[in-house]
Amino acid sequence: MPHPVIALVLLSMTTSTLGAAPAPELSVRYERPDSPRAEQARKLLKDSGALKTRIRLPKPVKVVARDCDEADARWDGGKRRITICYSLVDKVRRTMTGIAETEEADARTTKARTEGALAVLFHHQLGHALSAMNGLGDSHAQADQFAALTLAADAPAHVVPAPEARHLLAGHAGIDHLSGPDESATFACLLYGSDPARHARIAQGGWVPAERAPACAGEYDRVKSTIGSMAVARP
Repeated sequence: MPHPVIALVLLSMTTSTLGAAPAPELSVRYERPDSPRAEQARKLLKDSGALKTRIRLPKPVKVVARDCDEADARWDGGKRRITICYSLVDKVRRTMTGIAETEEADARTTKARTEGALAVLFHHQLGHALSAMNGLGDSHAQADQFAALTLAADAPAHVVPAPEARHLLAGHAGIDHLSGPDESATFACLLYGSDPARHARIAQGGWVPAERAPACAGEYDRVKSTIGSMAVARP
């Protein structure tokens, strides 16, 4: 008969094996850029922390930041890989800088908006990954729903800058997954609805239509009750 302490250890190991195992973390790789502009984009993306997450995943996922032929961000279900292109990061940076010059926004505001936009890009792709790996299909609308949930749970510092950035970029074509005023309003509504008191600035900024704002908490609750269990952050 095994020693009581050994038996306790074996029981603990068995329980851990049979119970819910910790979700695997994302692996993130920044490939070597081929130009000074791409290097600037790599540094911006890495320093922003936008690719960090504590969201539980059903399977391992790789995140690769790299040079691409097009300004793009994409999820590859076959390889379980999220790709963020330096050219897209550079396009977001240049567009945000142009908006800041027009508005005469300060450097701190521009930095927060740019990092918020990068967080949306990543969390939208993370949404595609969660949707696909949980067998829910693969639509941009559902990826946006996951992105709102994961941002609210995982990146509180980006919750207000993210919808602001998306609102500013909604009319700019060619900025992957950030264009579109209707999509921007829905995304802002979900983030505002996650905590209307704490995120009041989203409504005050006009990033969600005033007539829609009172219903946003209900919209958020409906989305959370449907897919919230698949978008949980580790403590």
